[in-house]
Amino acid sequence: MISSTSSATATSWPERPGPVLPATEAPRTGPDAVLDLRTCGNHPLGLRYSEIHSQAVLDGRIDHGRAQPGLEVGRTTPFLFAARRALAHGLHRPGVLEAMLECLQPYYCRVRPRHAADWLGLGDSAHPTLQAAPPWAAVFPWRARTVESYRAAYEQAALAENRAVGREVGIEDGWLFCGPVSQAKMQIEAERILYVLRRIAEHGYQRHDGPDGDVRATALVDDNGGWRWLITAGNHRASAAAALGMSSIPVRVNLVISRADVRHWRGVGAGLYSVPQALAVFDRYFDARPPAVVHRWLANAMAT
Repeated sequence: MISSTSSATATSWPERPGPVLPATEAPRTGPDAVLDLRTCGNHPLGLRYSEIHSQAVLDGRIDHGRAQPGLEVGRTTPFLFAARRALAHGLHRPGVLEAMLECLQPYYCRVRPRHAADWLGLGDSAHPTLQAAPPWAAVFPWRARTVESYRAAYEQAALAENRAVGREVGIEDGWLFCGPVSQAKMQIEAERILYVLRRIAEHGYQRHDGPDGDVRATALVDDNGGWRWLITAGNHRASAAAALGMSSIPVRVNLVISRADVRHWRGVGAGLYSVPQALAVFDRYFDARPPAVVHRWLANAMAT
């Protein structure tokens, strides 16, 4: 079992090669400071009533982690399967990347949604805008973005992520969450997983209060006050931690979504989602029930 450290000055281990933050980095202060709720109820609603803070770190149980499109961080993501394959093969043995690619390839070959509506599990009942948009434009009903701005943000993120590992490729080579992707993009994802696996195995799981110091997540709160964390950044890191046997990790939350507030969600108010559709998306993620486009791949992956 790999231990987690809560030190705010721990050395950074970003999900890509690059400079690390010095161990003497001073904690942030003011509105940008990270509120630590781990010893103060460990519930995301505490962030809503913190007045001056815009983000908080909580102890996120691995079995409560969620990834697109409604997969369980500790059980059903393709990155988790690839990380486990790497560990079984040997992190430093020749051929480890090839073994990981063999694991990722079926996912990217079989999980190919037609559009954003498929990715959300709404299919032909969805708003025409979602049926005309690519999967990476599948803005959640609780987000304050438009489909167009969501799409643009993911396209910019894809370019930045690929450049960070020395590849000049954009969204035209594919999106990390679904196929189709180019061989180069699949290689990038395998390399990113392997990098964080090696870092955690060597140094332990470390965090800090800097921008890249935690897995980032949206907190989803159900009608009974239970909560799950949906990754917005740090999928490779969370998958590596789960593969290494961690039962929880620090997660940084900057958005808290309550199911009871569905009629106030921006996507509902704008008419992009009906209330039943918005709740269906929330429940799919909260309960880890991925859409039909994933079912065939997942059944095969769980059987092997």
